[in-house]
Amino acid sequence: MNVVVTTLQLTGISMLCILAIGLPAGFLLGYFDFPGKHIIRTIVDTSLSLPTVVVGLLVYAFISRRGPLGDLELLFTIKGMAIGQTILGLPIVISYTATAIEGLDKRLRLTLQTLGASGSKLAMTSMWEGRFQILVAILTAYGRIIGEVGSAMMLGGNIKWHTRTITTAITLETGKGDFALGIALGIILLAISLSINIALSFLRRRTGSK
Repeated sequence: MNVVVTTLQLTGISMLCILAIGLPAGFLLGYFDFPGKHIIRTIVDTSLSLPTVVVGLLVYAFISRRGPLGDLELLFTIKGMAIGQTILGLPIVISYTATAIEGLDKRLRLTLQTLGASGSKLAMTSMWEGRFQILVAILTAYGRIIGEVGSAMMLGGNIKWHTRTITTAITLETGKGDFALGIALGIILLAISLSINIALSFLRRRTGSK
């Protein structure tokens, strides 16, 4: 079904953006001490509960034709929807990754520095040690965005064959009284989420045994 393909494409783009930004940002926030860190951490943690409709409204204001990014024609596109989902999932990965890094044994940093590790090697080794919590962050972020409806409706317009996702299709079909199709789509959504959870759980067991 097209809605499944659209959903997977949207969440795939969103997760790539979330991880590309969130993992490095979370490491920096958790590993280093700097002026204003507490304020930034508070902002990130507060953003964990951002209402999806508010995010959709703010992004809509920026990418609509009258907005500052209107010339990019992102409204009612998958890329525009991905911006909203990235904003929703990003605080989760940043916060959980920072917490994972902060919880590492302080002796690890000294050991790595003694061995001459620095830069990307230092970051990768630290995140590998906190990989289980980071996997939880990835799962939580994915669960947040795949079940998202508010911003997806506002930024995508629920256009058939174009920006209609599983969640927006469920909302539409349920509103029309087609509960059977809504339930079927809900089962597909649960199956996707379950598959992701099983895959990451398997990965966790494999990495934990090494």
